[in-house]
Amino acid sequence: MTGKKFIRNAILMIIGAIGGLVFLIYATIKTKATSLNQYEPFKAWIGETVVLKREAAVFKEKLRSNQNGRYPCTLLDSLHPKWRYVQVSKTIGDLEEIGKLPAGTVLKLECTIQYTNGVSGSSYPTIFGTITENGNTYKIGYQWGSREIGKCVADTDKCWPFNQAPWQAERDTTFYALPTATLW
Repeated sequence: MTGKKFIRNAILMIIGAIGGLVFLIYATIKTKATSLNQYEPFKAWIGETVVLKREAAVFKEKLRSNQNGRYPCTLLDSLHPKWRYVQVSKTIGDLEEIGKLPAGTVLKLECTIQYTNGVSGSSYPTIFGTITENGNTYKIGYQWGSREIGKCVADTDKCWPFNQAPWQAERDTTFYALPTATLW
């Protein structure tokens, strides 16, 4: 092998290694998403039209918590674990309240995605749907469910409890097993 071919091959190998490293870093830190449509409790809700049991609010976030561009709004109510965060975020301008939805508002639940943050590794399931109220259509995401760390550490698959969603008359106290989102 001549000196020029050796240098060219060495450069190509270095470029390939750098490209592989960049891809590996990207695959590691990218937020991953997995459908939860076939997992309980979501399986029972997807495709259903539900009625809100209490008032809820629709928000637009400056820095969106869900990655699904087809559903740009966030639905929350006073029983949601992030409700205090919402109150603070509104005062500092990170959230804009689009409207309040009264009890009795109809919501069509369409799909669910589990997002896993590539940096922290935390996961958050989000159920998506459409609300049409007073001539306005809202494509919403509702972050629903959180992993109970104590059960995860104990290596229990069923470590996901769910807060009472605005369409539920009472909270489901069952713990569910959900997958961690993957890149592919």
